[in-house]
Amino acid sequence: MIIDVHAHVFAFEKRIACCLNGQSFLWAKELIALMDEKGIDKAVILPLVGAETPTEPQSIGEVLYICDQYPGRFIPFCCIDPRLPMPDHQITTELFVRILNEYKQLGCKGFGEFTPRLPWHDFRVERLLEACGETCMPVTFHTTTPDSGCYGLLDYVGLPLLEEALAKFPKTSFFGHSPAFWSEISGDLNAGTKHDYNTGRIAEGGAVVRLMRKYPNLYGDLSAGSGYNAITRDPDFTWGFLKEFADRLLFGQDVCSPVQKMNHKEFLTKALGEGNITKDIYEKIMWKNSSRLLGLGLE
Repeated sequence: MIIDVHAHVFAFEKRIACCLNGQSFLWAKELIALMDEKGIDKAVILPLVGAETPTEPQSIGEVLYICDQYPGRFIPFCCIDPRLPMPDHQITTELFVRILNEYKQLGCKGFGEFTPRLPWHDFRVERLLEACGETCMPVTFHTTTPDSGCYGLLDYVGLPLLEEALAKFPKTSFFGHSPAFWSEISGDLNAGTKHDYNTGRIAEGGAVVRLMRKYPNLYGDLSAGSGYNAITRDPDFTWGFLKEFADRLLFGQDVCSPVQKMNHKEFLTKALGEGNITKDIYEKIMWKNSSRLLGLGLE
């Protein structure tokens, strides 16, 4: 069993996406072919919503339609832009709980990808995060910095605002993702390198390691080039990291275009074959952790 915890796919061919150098986003038939080629059994569909989305916004209805068209292959997440068109006092945790429960009844297993350019302590973000905890909906998030111009929840070097959220909402499971998250695996990070795919040795004192040790509700979404880079740049660090956090790391790819190549599965499978990780660690990362956190009952 292999579960890809981070996928984006549309029901039909969509317009060119600004972030893919002229390529269109994947549509369902293309992703199924890629999954079959790699032996991936299931993939989580993360709808992209809100003003910051790098492609055409997607409805939850479209996500559920895709799941119906390919039974057993896709796992739906839902997403809400917290900047609702109503007075501030009406944007409450209870409102978000009601919305999320409606999506849960339709089959959604989590929340994300959460990408608005709002600080983690914005009152709308906090009420939505609290509601995710109340409804047992894990949150896949993308983070960035105020000066980056990128989509994602706003934070700074050291991830201090994420730490506040982790402490404030212990019932909410956070799936960490994005270059500005995974670059924080190394303790020598600075503002100039926070958004880079940094290479070489990982220095002690990285915020990701510190926060994962301190907060059991923080998980690592290994998808995209950022997650792959974090676990491949320093082999002397990698195997200890995968062993220490075997219960909280999640296999994912984040393939958006038919021409994108992701090698997460190949890397982890090779690590298993060469004895760098055990079968138990491999299975936890590849599917068992996702099954447990999303309530899939596959264990």
